[in-house]
Amino acid sequence: EELRGHLVTSTNEFISKGYSEEDAQHEAINQFDDGTDMLKDLHKALNESKKDNEKLNKKFINIFRNIFILSLIVGLATMVYADRLVDKVEYLAYDLRGKLYKAGIEDRIDKPETYKKQFENILKDKEFKYIRFANITLASEEKPIYRYSDNSNQTKSMAMRGVSLGIPDKNGRSAQLDLGIDYRPVLRAGSFFNGVFYVGVLSLIIYIVLLVRYKFKLKKTLIYKKA
Repeated sequence: EELRGHLVTSTNEFISKGYSEEDAQHEAINQFDDGTDMLKDLHKALNESKKDNEKLNKKFINIFRNIFILSLIVGLATMVYADRLVDKVEYLAYDLRGKLYKAGIEDRIDKPETYKKQFENILKDKEFKYIRFANITLASEEKPIYRYSDNSNQTKSMAMRGVSLGIPDKNGRSAQLDLGIDYRPVLRAGSFFNGVFYVGVLSLIIYIVLLVRYKFKLKKTLIYKKA
């Protein structure tokens, strides 16, 4: 077994120097024996070593293939989630307006003292959890008549969205609803998707390079050589 190991190592060294597989076998034998008595054993040992290395090469290559497939699945799932999250944020003002209409707040929009608690209870709903502040401003006034804040002191990564509340009445009075929406979940989903995308592309490139090298190496050198 020890001699066989030396012969395999020696043969691989000759192959790396440019010898054909058969010539490398003969050169390795000639270092230990001037004849060919051990040629059968050497062929057997080399074939076993070659098969082991081929299996190891395939496993190594398939790791990157599996990483690419996993990245593709995770990336698609993240993209779908991010798109839904963006849609939710973009239409949040319209959804809230619908809730205000349903609650009858539109009819008394110029009297915030009558709907303050009702408005805040609506904002406690799970679908409005990303709203950080809200202002209601009458068209005829510059300053908001009603302000809401969740006291999160959130100033960065904020999306500003506005929507009109109702049709101007006979006195020309209408209101504007302005929301400050936490945009960080959308940004985090986008960053995660970018990370998955780059991992997938890199693993695909490595997979293709190793696959090409393995398939077109003319069976002279191995990607991985056992010591």
